[in-house]
Amino acid sequence: MRGKGEEQARARLVENLIRFMGADGARKAIRRVEIVVGDITDPTSLEDGRLDAVTHILHLAADTSFRAQELCHLINVEGTRALAVRARRMPHLQRFLYGGTAMICGGNPPPVVTESDAPAEAAQHLVPYTRTKVAAEAMLRQEFADLPVVMVRPSIVTGHRTLGCIPSSSIFWMFRAGDRLRLVTGELAGGIDVVPVDWTAEILVGLLAKPTLAHDVYHLSAGEAKRTTWDSLAAAFERCDPQGGPRCYSRFDDGDWKTLRARFQAVFGLDQPIKLAMLRAMRAYYQFSTLGVVFANERLTAEGFSLPPTLSDYLPACLSAPANLSILDQFADDLGMFDEAPAVQENSVQPTPVAA
Repeated sequence: MRGKGEEQARARLVENLIRFMGADGARKAIRRVEIVVGDITDPTSLEDGRLDAVTHILHLAADTSFRAQELCHLINVEGTRALAVRARRMPHLQRFLYGGTAMICGGNPPPVVTESDAPAEAAQHLVPYTRTKVAAEAMLRQEFADLPVVMVRPSIVTGHRTLGCIPSSSIFWMFRAGDRLRLVTGELAGGIDVVPVDWTAEILVGLLAKPTLAHDVYHLSAGEAKRTTWDSLAAAFERCDPQGGPRCYSRFDDGDWKTLRARFQAVFGLDQPIKLAMLRAMRAYYQFSTLGVVFANERLTAEGFSLPPTLSDYLPACLSAPANLSILDQFADDLGMFDEAPAVQENSVQPTPVAA
């Protein structure tokens, strides 16, 4: 955990756990955790001798900024390299689960991206985040073939099946805002690959703990069978919010930012800096959603893992918990990704024994 000392690091962890299990649950859970204060961008902090006993690494630490290119490279590539170098000196290491992204395909993907597809290093990427994730995956393959690395590539992770947006509103505000604007980029008959965070966590733990795996790359995705279609999402919003009126989404072409800006100004206004940041963020997410790409997940299902629900299925939970948060309030969770200031690391690296 990052922090100025163990006490601060422990407080940060408790604060995060509270969002998922409440204060009492967090206090009980923290007793099972041994904290090593460190930072993957500072290799000297990884020298703690307790790490020699690590058997399984779940590496999710990342800078998720869409703008801070240098910081993304420092954390996502060089930080991963530093952790991999340290992992070589863990004599009991059985698995190094690396959290990448399904968007290894770049901004011009085929209709279906398979789990066997190699990272598109030469592709045109829409944001530094995905570009650096591709670089990190390639680096692990080329420089650390001796480590037991398994790549996991999540698609869009948002919301929780039962807790809704209590843990985080990240990305979900975008679907609410798109519903308010009644705008879809790409084909109206198309959809988007979205998975809930609790399903994603269950799959991560399952892949981390399973004694043997048939492959070294897996998509944590909805796939063709469970991707969220715009029609189903519109119907779900209408059921959850009948007072908002019928949902008749309109299609606008990728790059037609005048239409988006005009509709955004009419609905939300552009009278505050945070609204300008939200408009910029919506442009970025609309670029991703226009791709209409399917991330195949046959390997995951072959390992015996269940498919996720669609966003339409768990939309009621996301809209009701927490209640009364505005779209702007929810966007605050992602503001650092699109603000001019550099974002901070989103997650801590978690090298832990399976039994912990």
